Amino acid sequence: MYKKSIELLLSALLFVLPGLTQAAEEEDALKVQPSYVSLGKPMVLNLSTHAKRLTFLQVSADVLVKDDDAKEVVETHIPAIRHELILLLSEQLASDMKSPTKREEIRQLALVNIRSRIEDLSGNKDIEEVLFSEILVQ
Repeated sequence: MYKKSIELLLSALLFVLPGLTQAAEEEDALKVQPSYVSLGKPMVLNLSTHAKRLTFLQVSADVLVKDDDAKEVVETHIPAIRHELILLLSEQLASDMKSPTKREEIRQLALVNIRSRIEDLSGNKDIEEVLFSEILVQ
């Protein structure tokens, strides 16, 4: 009787364990889903020009992160990320922000700066992209 109970218990475990392992793998897969984090309201700043006329830039940005842990880190450090973007963008010439090629170069530079800043603040390296979702030069 005792031997039969143990065999029955072992058989039940063989059926349950793969299901538990699969559930844990599915939970890990959900945690690794990339997602976007909005950096909040649009930033408005002055751009450098050679003319006396003021030129303004309005930009909205989002950050693509690898997983929920990175999302939490980015959400915690949004003020630092916005600061990095403001410093970078306010140095740009108005003519550069009107050129798609130059905007892409600036976006890549923003990605490098933000990755570096987040890594310094948290050690996290899971920032995939920085995207300008809205750009207005006026």
